[in-house]
Amino acid sequence: MTNPRVSVVIPFFNAARFLQETVESVLAQTFPDWELLLADDGSSDQSTQMALAYAESQPGRIRYIEHDGHVNRGLTATRNLGVHHARAAILAFLDADDLWLPEKLEVQVAELDAHPEAGFLFAPTLYWYEWDSTGNRGQRDWIPPLAPGSRVYEPSSLFLASYPFGPWGSPCPCSFLARRKTLDAVGGFEECFHNGTFQLYEDIAFMAKLYLQVPIYVSSACLDRNRCSPHSMTRQAENMRKEEAARRYYFQWLRGYLRRQAVHDPAIWRAVRRESWFYALPLPAAKLVRRVGNKARRVMQRLAG
Repeated sequence: MTNPRVSVVIPFFNAARFLQETVESVLAQTFPDWELLLADDGSSDQSTQMALAYAESQPGRIRYIEHDGHVNRGLTATRNLGVHHARAAILAFLDADDLWLPEKLEVQVAELDAHPEAGFLFAPTLYWYEWDSTGNRGQRDWIPPLAPGSRVYEPSSLFLASYPFGPWGSPCPCSFLARRKTLDAVGGFEECFHNGTFQLYEDIAFMAKLYLQVPIYVSSACLDRNRCSPHSMTRQAENMRKEEAARRYYFQWLRGYLRRQAVHDPAIWRAVRRESWFYALPLPAAKLVRRVGNKARRVMQRLAG
């Protein structure tokens, strides 16, 4: 059998409520040359049976995969499981409650083909609140601003321009299109971001690796829907204590990663120190600075910059 052009990876954990709608958005793609890997992260609800039924309905094109022993290892490890089993040279990712518009793969594969120098593509995503007008009362759909699209950015050029250092947001994983060789080169997704709180920054960590190493094409076409829920990881983590714990963990990881990669760019390190000095402090010192207030913060920021 000839390998497909695109492997689509859907990691899922207890996703029975939305999994069918997500899978159907892949089945509706106008681009036909894909395979779908349904990667089970140890589900205990009906989503396992749903995924097995899809795999049985289209054997060879839809595959069910899981961790040994049906264990739960977290989102990043489950995405990497999908990458390991993928047969295509291009990979796309879709979380189990998000959706693609029908022309998603057709448009973005053509864009990546037109820019062979790019190892990765991302695009704007609609953050979709209005699917649940009751639970998300008062919230409106919106598209977070990313770097200007329809162009290739060279390595490092997006690192300082994007979250958490610059004005542009971080792309949603449902918009990612990656060459297999790119994922191999950067080492895939960071599995250390598996804790429920720390997982909030798993995509930020993944993008940091890409920004530093890979030419990236930014598409201008918004063809993805990120389902926002009052029970989602992001909304739950808006609690300040959890948000701070996640940021502290991310910046500790980032400093270590930059050292391991021997990144010496002074501008990058100035930005990292400016944004992370507070999280580099031991917890007792950080609590003291918080009590002292914003004036101490401003002094410390000037010293760090």
